[in-house]
Amino acid sequence: MVSGHGLAVALESLAARATVPVRLTVEPDVRMPERLEVAAYYVVSESLANVAKHARASSATVEVAGASGQVVVEVVDDGVGGADTERGSGLRGLADRVEALGGRLRVWTPHGGGTRVRAEMPCA
Repeated sequence: MVSGHGLAVALESLAARATVPVRLTVEPDVRMPERLEVAAYYVVSESLANVAKHARASSATVEVAGASGQVVVEVVDDGVGGADTERGSGLRGLADRVEALGGRLRVWTPHGGGTRVRAEMPCA
């Protein structure tokens, strides 16, 4: 879906199918290199799947923006937090995908404070 219609359309589809209301903001109006769009899509897809499976959240936000030569993808939920970044393969797989593009994936997940997943990937 990303290749044919672009990241914004693909993310709109993910948000529409999510188990909680999702506020979606996609700032880059132009197409990015496909490898970045695909990585961004997977970050959002896996994060929203984790929201559905584990977070007990009532809502989530997804923001994609370009800043200082990078694309930044951030998914935040208002759930219970406490995601285990070491045991599951999903977040580790995302980190590997982002790092393979020269980027970095960070996760903040305080108990009782929701979860924030942020991927930063260079556009060059």
